[in-house]
Amino acid sequence: MEFSRYKPTFVSGKFKLKFKSAWQAVLLHKPIELPEEYTEALTEIEAKLTDKQIKQAHSYLRRITYRYHYRARKSGKLGSSMMCDLNWAFEGNTFSFSSDMPRKQFSVEMTSPWSYPRTGDITVVLDRIKQRLEVHKLISSKCYSNDSKKAIGIDKGLATLLSCNSCNEYGKNFSKLANAIVDKYGKRNANRQPYMSLRWQLNQQLEQLEKANQPLSKTALRKKIKLLGKLKNLEQNNIGRKSYDKSYRSAQETVRSFINHAINRMIETEHPAVIAKEDLTFVKEKGVKSDNSRFARKMRKRLNSWTKGQLDERIVYLSSKNSIETHDVNPAYTSQYCPICGQHFEERYGSHHELTKCKKCGKMNANIAAAKNILSRLTDEEITLYTPYKRVKEILVSRIKEA
Repeated sequence: MEFSRYKPTFVSGKFKLKFKSAWQAVLLHKPIELPEEYTEALTEIEAKLTDKQIKQAHSYLRRITYRYHYRARKSGKLGSSMMCDLNWAFEGNTFSFSSDMPRKQFSVEMTSPWSYPRTGDITVVLDRIKQRLEVHKLISSKCYSNDSKKAIGIDKGLATLLSCNSCNEYGKNFSKLANAIVDKYGKRNANRQPYMSLRWQLNQQLEQLEKANQPLSKTALRKKIKLLGKLKNLEQNNIGRKSYDKSYRSAQETVRSFINHAINRMIETEHPAVIAKEDLTFVKEKGVKSDNSRFARKMRKRLNSWTKGQLDERIVYLSSKNSIETHDVNPAYTSQYCPICGQHFEERYGSHHELTKCKKCGKMNANIAAAKNILSRLTDEEITLYTPYKRVKEILVSRIKEA
């Protein structure tokens, strides 16, 4: 039989394929044999249709097949996996892990014996296709050899992501990427704010209606239905989270990719064995003050968006992956004193305040100078990681006097 004999059935509405095997054969351009009661109907329909209608029927069949067929979801979108750290245990062949219920655990029977160490982190994955739970644990990972004996110091920044003591910089123009994302979502949140305020007002009105313990009158009931309708309309059309979250995740992945690329380039170019980096865990970044001695709002947003924790985590991970040691040093005043003579810098200038000037040594890049100071503090016995910043300044001033 010809393929065209089955497609018209979707156009006429008088006949339809009721068998999965027949549908599959039509999509694969294969001939099939149908029961005799359908033969006359097919012949009658085929005689009334043109080639254009047959082509349209074929297109329609393809569309509805693609639209309604099952698709596997990406991991994480439907909560298909979760991490377990210390809240899991084995009892015989029964695996138990924490749940979202207080003082309760999930317990499942393993289909195969667990012969691996019962310590560390594991991942519980829900396989929706095979309809089963899987327990994943990292047993071993590839370790790269490193025969280098070089130690470097790096300064972390916003305009330029990484500056090394070797005068090389990596991740330039990072601030343009980060600032564009901050400004975009700041504007988007500002546009959503009136709708958020309106939702709060509607919820307040609903609470007032429900506070009365008496049955609602017809007027109050109509008002409640109207308020619920407005809330539903707001959630669907103005302050929904699906599009916003998807766009924001994409922007964060762009930033993450930029950070990874800069760190990998630094490791490949410098080829270090030890990396000294400043510990910015307890450092509060200050913004540019305005005329009324308040932090500029836009600058404060941009500085807060600089994910120092994410940058530090990627440096540690990618360094350990390449068998590189990482050490934190005290960050106090690393960019304010000359690494050559120890004098205090006179001024900072440039588009991102990256340039500075020393009385004795002249002009230099402040970020590169900070990286050199960070490397020297790796072996500094007086200035340790936990030395108070006031004490650090006293030590630096005394060294200038002694020189």
